[in-house]
Amino acid sequence: MIALGDQGSGDLQQWRVGQAMERVAARDGRLDMVVLLGDNFYGKPLTSTHDLGWQMKFERVYWGQWLSHVPFYAVLGNHDYPKSQKIELEYGQQRKGSGRWQMSSNFYVKDFGSVDGRPLVRMVFLDTSAPRESFQHQIDMLDQAFQQPGPAPVWRIAAAHHPVRNHGQHGEDSELVNLLLPALERNKVDVFLAGHDHNQQLLLRAAEPAWVVSGAGGQKLYAVGAAAQDTSFATAHAGFAKLDLNPRQLRLNYYDDRGNLETGYRWDRDCQWMAKGCLLPDVAQKMVVQ
Repeated sequence: MIALGDQGSGDLQQWRVGQAMERVAARDGRLDMVVLLGDNFYGKPLTSTHDLGWQMKFERVYWGQWLSHVPFYAVLGNHDYPKSQKIELEYGQQRKGSGRWQMSSNFYVKDFGSVDGRPLVRMVFLDTSAPRESFQHQIDMLDQAFQQPGPAPVWRIAAAHHPVRNHGQHGEDSELVNLLLPALERNKVDVFLAGHDHNQQLLLRAAEPAWVVSGAGGQKLYAVGAAAQDTSFATAHAGFAKLDLNPRQLRLNYYDDRGNLETGYRWDRDCQWMAKGCLLPDVAQKMVVQ
């Protein structure tokens, strides 16, 4: 899967990142899905499911042999509120356009793949732009997703717009740390995908999920703060993250807007937790995609 957020500018930068995504997928020869991490539509709010913004900020941007045939699972960002979010939900629920836009509800759960009767990946898609006083419903959904009877998923991922850990311009959200972090920890979530800060970061803390910030999909970039002890990677370059998962291993790569590999990591599933010692730099050399 490819993950990126803060992409919906309609500007040249968004198109460049879209082309890089297609090039990387073609080179790898595999792509099953894209996760859009919110702020899907900047500027004038969407007026309907026929609004030109759908073409200029989604349908025509993400196109090619690979991108035109995979689903895009989206979460809502603060710039999608208060008006565009209703239209985004309608677009997904009514399967408008190419049918790739997936947003069944403001927050939802979905399984991907199967391994010996177990889901390969269970993902919880959260709406961190919703009023925080109603956030308990999402905590309950997260608990239910990972504590329900039946075969446990091999990998556990949560996706949202706002990061819990962040060394970028916006800093950490203390409300989310208090509300969401305990639920992520007790449910042993492996990876938390987020945007909001317009850069790319990987933050690792013992006994917490791997904090993957990928908010450099098309909007003006933000500088990253000074490297902290828990920062494994940080760059203010436009681009996206790509995760390749199988029952044995996760590979996490960060790319720029030309499709160049900025850095890569791997994590073996038999490592029980995404502590600092588990996610290791990949030995693969950086490549330039022509």
